[in-house]
Amino acid sequence: MASNIYEDPSLTMNVKFCKGAGEDGGQRVERLVDIYDSVDTFTHGRVLTPEKGANTQKHPPDVQRNLLKAAALVLGFLCVLLGAAVIVLSQRHVFNELKELPTKYDNLNKLYRQLQETVNQTQGKTTVNAGWKRFQCSYYYKSTEMKNWTESRRDCLNRGADLVVISSRDEQIFVSDLNKPDASWIGLQPVSGQSGGWRWVDGSTPSYRPWRVSVNVNPLNGSTSRAFVDPEGTWGQTTNGSKRWICEKQINQV
Repeated sequence: MASNIYEDPSLTMNVKFCKGAGEDGGQRVERLVDIYDSVDTFTHGRVLTPEKGANTQKHPPDVQRNLLKAAALVLGFLCVLLGAAVIVLSQRHVFNELKELPTKYDNLNKLYRQLQETVNQTQGKTTVNAGWKRFQCSYYYKSTEMKNWTESRRDCLNRGADLVVISSRDEQIFVSDLNKPDASWIGLQPVSGQSGGWRWVDGSTPSYRPWRVSVNVNPLNGSTSRAFVDPEGTWGQTTNGSKRWICEKQINQV
């Protein structure tokens, strides 16, 4: 056969195959086989595939996309947790600040009273001697010695004060606390020339009288009786003996 099927890939060739043909003239069967060859399918033993176009896009595989989505979800969850933690910590800080407000207020109030007392002591006035304690508008001093009533009052006068004058229940409580655990002279004495009356050293009449229940409120032996405050904070009277004493000095006298 003169023609080559590979020379022209578009040709369709008929090839005859003979079966049972011999020299003795036996019957010969011929079969025609059509051979089709296409340049699009097979060329020189190589399979051709479509070339990739210039606009072909590359996409990440499904696994990679799933990982990116998971990472984004985790990051969002962490942001939510961080925000919640910030809110909780802020609320706890505010709660602790509110809880400490009463203590801070008490400390500031105490500091204010201390500063006010310092100002009162230094505004052109003599500094109060050690041992004096302030209550409302007065300073109070309790002795460490023991004397009779007359000598005790003399000591107070030498200090620019006088024996304490108690005019209210609040002042009585303060004096009682200052007096413990002793008995101390106070500035209460019988009214001169009268029977059954008492008067403070400043000339005023007692309006608050916490006498001991069992005591006789009438002065004993006339003008020789003197009043004192006992360790329980109530008043008693006696005509003799030595006791400690409590002096009082007004702030404007300091």
